[in-house]
Amino acid sequence: MDTDMDTNQLLNDYMSWLRDQYTIKKIDQADEVTTPFLNMIGDNMRLYVERLSDSKLRLSDDGTTLENLLLYGINLNSPMRKQIMKETTYRYNVDLFDDVLSVTGTSANFPLMKQNLLAAMVTINDLSITKKTNIERLFFDEVFTFMQDQDFGGLPQYQISGKSGVDYIIDYTIPPKEKKPMRLINFQNRISFNQVVVNAYQYRDIATRSHKIASDISYAIIYNNSEGSVTKRAEQIARDAHISLLSWSDKSHILELK
Repeated sequence: MDTDMDTNQLLNDYMSWLRDQYTIKKIDQADEVTTPFLNMIGDNMRLYVERLSDSKLRLSDDGTTLENLLLYGINLNSPMRKQIMKETTYRYNVDLFDDVLSVTGTSANFPLMKQNLLAAMVTINDLSITKKTNIERLFFDEVFTFMQDQDFGGLPQYQISGKSGVDYIIDYTIPPKEKKPMRLINFQNRISFNQVVVNAYQYRDIATRSHKIASDISYAIIYNNSEGSVTKRAEQIARDAHISLLSWSDKSHILELK
């Protein structure tokens, strides 16, 4: 019994401490509530409480969550991130309209409304530090989206066989057009010497199927330079294998693949 009472007191102390971390400031027709939760740049997250009627409230982030992500350089138009935001707003019963996260309900439901809105804000803010297991998927998704938007006219996940009989899946393949050969393009979120060597072997195996194929294809790797740079050893391997290494930030050279 004493242990239970101690735990209850600890919880009470925590709730008292947590309440002290919130500050309220009157702004026009709403109250600005500064929370102890931090966004990706270390600023305290804020939510806004607006009274719609005697018993109805609207809580929102005033668009700051998505705005901060955009300022941080996060592409929110990728299908993967859109799906994450859709799942998050559904899970917490939060509306997303005109880039504003909000919940509307009665005053009696304020605690749950506040909890759900903050949970959605924190989860969506974490897109800035996406789990490593998703980063590669997000990078691939961004490249695919870019190529689709720029009308590259290629085929994703194209299968092609090498001289050895091994089938390879190429991330993006652009068929030959006019004087341009077939362009085989692989994506690498984290470029490394080992990956360049593997791609060099793959390209050689495909290209040596016949002399005709060797002269009718080119090979490129688009890599995420925000995750790392190419070593001199890797550059030499790529050069010897006639593989183009294109950083994701160098859109002008990527567009030349069209």
